[in-house]
Amino acid sequence: MFKGEYINRSNWTIHVGLVMRECAKLMGARTFFEQGGRTDAVLQYPDNQILTYVEWEYNQADRDSVNELDKLLEKNDKCYFSTFISYCQHENINIVIEKTSRIWSEASRPLIFFLITYEPQTKKRRHFLELRTYFFSNGKRKLVRKQPALPWDIEQRKYNVEEDAG
Repeated sequence: MFKGEYINRSNWTIHVGLVMRECAKLMGARTFFEQGGRTDAVLQYPDNQILTYVEWEYNQADRDSVNELDKLLEKNDKCYFSTFISYCQHENINIVIEKTSRIWSEASRPLIFFLITYEPQTKKRRHFLELRTYFFSNGKRKLVRKQPALPWDIEQRKYNVEEDAG
């Protein structure tokens, strides 16, 4: 692992923002940051149709103070889908998924949820375990993919031939 403050909240925010911008480019959209009522990012097509509103949160998604899903739900009918990226301790996965299911049960459009699980190392350090991708729609949820969170832990041959989870 890296030493010092290399992996911290501000570096993570910049990293996620850059990833969102690259994803938008691949889909023919542009990325606007801190738009539309302080949404972290909006991916929008040239004709002004909104592909997705994106929120990300460094704090654990199971905490009551994390309200990004509520923000996304308020704008859900104005985009094709919503996107949420967050963390939780590995032992709290079920709590996070139940919370998300409860909030998203009334949504008119889908949610793609990228959940990074971890084990705490110290008060400020996390050992990342898995990147889980969930799809929520019409009151249902599906685990689409589960893989190691750190790229150097991925066995490329396995994930290049593996079918989608679920």
